[in-house]
Amino acid sequence: MDEEIVSLLRCPSCREEVFRGAGAFAGAEGGAAALSCSGCGRAYPIRDGMLDFLSELSPEAQRERKAWESLMPPLPETEAEREETRKAVLALPMLEGEGGGKERETWRRHGRAAFSLCSGVDWRGKRVIELGAGRCWLSAYLAREGARVVAVDILDDGVMGLGCGKYYHEEGLDFARVLCDMHRLPFREGSFDAVVATATLHHSPDLPALLREAARVLKPGGLLLAANEPLYLPLSEVPEEKRRGAHEGAYPLWSWLACFKEAGFRTAEVRVGEEASLHIRAFLTEERRPALPAGLARASLRYASYLALALPRRLARGARAFKAGRPMRPAPPDRLDYLLRRMGMRRVPDATRAGEEGSWGPGWYQAGDEEVPFRWSGPRARLLLSRAGGMEWLVLEAATFRPNPRYEPVEVQVKAGWRRLGVLRLEEKGFTVHRLPLRRSGGRVASRIPMTLTLQVKRGCFVPSEKGINEDSRLLGVALRAAWLEGPNPK
Repeated sequence: MDEEIVSLLRCPSCREEVFRGAGAFAGAEGGAAALSCSGCGRAYPIRDGMLDFLSELSPEAQRERKAWESLMPPLPETEAEREETRKAVLALPMLEGEGGGKERETWRRHGRAAFSLCSGVDWRGKRVIELGAGRCWLSAYLAREGARVVAVDILDDGVMGLGCGKYYHEEGLDFARVLCDMHRLPFREGSFDAVVATATLHHSPDLPALLREAARVLKPGGLLLAANEPLYLPLSEVPEEKRRGAHEGAYPLWSWLACFKEAGFRTAEVRVGEEASLHIRAFLTEERRPALPAGLARASLRYASYLALALPRRLARGARAFKAGRPMRPAPPDRLDYLLRRMGMRRVPDATRAGEEGSWGPGWYQAGDEEVPFRWSGPRARLLLSRAGGMEWLVLEAATFRPNPRYEPVEVQVKAGWRRLGVLRLEEKGFTVHRLPLRRSGGRVASRIPMTLTLQVKRGCFVPSEKGINEDSRLLGVALRAAWLEGPNPK
């Protein structure tokens, strides 16, 4: 951590721009030091060469950090494991060899796009900040090109975070590392000549605010390069990162361009690459003359083709998965019994409990522990009740477990046939009883036909353990213990 970087710092707490050091500024690898703010007196440690502002993380950034930590592979413990990790990090992103499969191709695609976007720029002597630097491979590339780089991220480990920078430092590449929230960068206005990011901006829950923060730390006329940002595609698969609680935004092409314009950037070049990935080169300028970015027509046409092929591609993926013996959703063992009851060929009980398997339809799975008297649900589920005359209330005893804090409370929509009865709002407080009004029924036919109830999770997602419930991570943390009908004056 050299003195030039310290001179650019601004306290994220009080906004003072004067820091004083305690100990060596270097904070050498394996050593420790600290910087303190002359305004509020807060101390920020320097650990293993990384200046740490993680105490100033927003709740959103803390959830993001927790989500990525849940995806982190084990840290190397032995010297052999450390050497293997070092080689893997230094090989990024253009991984060689035959192994790796889809992950290897994804890394190579990201590398080609980032290096292509960075080409044609004279990086010598330029002060550059990389947002969401992660394993620091792009910061290392820019340092080789002569740039003075600051890599920022919220992860500090040596497998996925800024701790990987030590492997490049051992190879003689020098760049600074700062742990901080990219929405609250601890730097003065106009500190950098360029801001770069690869597959990072879409992790922001507030993209316009992030771009305004990038504009704040850029000099007038400064360069912003954003590579490998996902474009919105309908019916796209939910990434595992989002299931764990990380933010995964995907916006249409025109929304990306509008956000850049709103933040004061003039987009000079736009590309749409493989897998509907967006690559943008923009400049910070007050010039407002209308100018179309280079490559806009080609990018728009390519994005339109991805939109048109979204449904066929999704169907093709589903067909390949089914052919490989991995159906999208396991079939409940009581499907046949459910269908027979639905057609009125067997008696349907007036009240449904978790143990009465014949009344549970597709989408519901019995808990693995027999002592737990309820069922876990998938995204959509059905059950049957016998509709008797005079019944005016549907009563459900439901709960949610381990929901993603971003989506709490969990909302479950309930329908009787095609008619919407209401929404259950579930918080992680154990089982609660919910009463939904029914339309009065006094006819004889209605009492003979099973009443089909459909429950669908409309908002919220489950944060699964490593294997999930019953070793199925697709199950949501919604449980139903009992369902029954009541008259106008329930006891």
